[in-house]
Amino acid sequence: MHTKPLAAALAGASLLVAGCGTSRPPTSSSSSLKSPITAAYKFSACMRAHGVSGFPDPQVISRPGEQAIGIHVTPALTSSPRFKSAQSSCQGIMPGAPSPAEQAAQQQAKAKHLLAFARCIRARGITSFPDPTVQGQINPQMLAASGVDLHAPAVIAAARACVPASGGAVTQAAISQATGS
Repeated sequence: MHTKPLAAALAGASLLVAGCGTSRPPTSSSSSLKSPITAAYKFSACMRAHGVSGFPDPQVISRPGEQAIGIHVTPALTSSPRFKSAQSSCQGIMPGAPSPAEQAAQQQAKAKHLLAFARCIRARGITSFPDPTVQGQINPQMLAASGVDLHAPAVIAAARACVPASGGAVTQAAISQATGS
C-alpha cells in the first residue's frame, strides 16, 4: 500500500494521508491502519471546538491500493482570527505532523545517536572520523574532508561494528549503500 505523510492543514491546501478505512470515522472493527482516518476526524472536530466553525470534515478518496484523506482548507477559512490559535491547539492530534518542539527533540536525539556512532568508530581506530553537525548529519563530503575512505576495509568494519551504538540512526543497509559493500 502506498502511503503519504500526514501534514497539518495549511491555507488553500488539502491535507492528504493514505490509509485503509472508510469515508466515515472507522469503528473498532476497521483495519489496523484506521488511526490516521480517526485522527483526521478528531482534528476537524477539534478545530471546530476551538472556534473555527466552518472547518470541514475530511473526505476519503479511494484508489486501487491506496486511500487518501483530504481536508480542503480555503483561504477564507484560514484568515479567521481563531484559525492559528485552533491549529496550534489541535496540531498534536495529527500523527506525522510533529510540533516544532517534537522536531527539535527528534533532531537532538538523532545528533546524540550519531555522536555515539562517531565516537565508537574513533574508538576502533578511525581517529579522523568527524562528529555530526548540530543538525545531526554526517555526509560523504564531511568524511572525505576528514580523510575517511569509505571503501577502506577498516572503516567498513568499524562502521558495521558501531551500528548498535547509533541507536537506530545508522543501519547496516545504510552502511552498505554508503560504502558500496
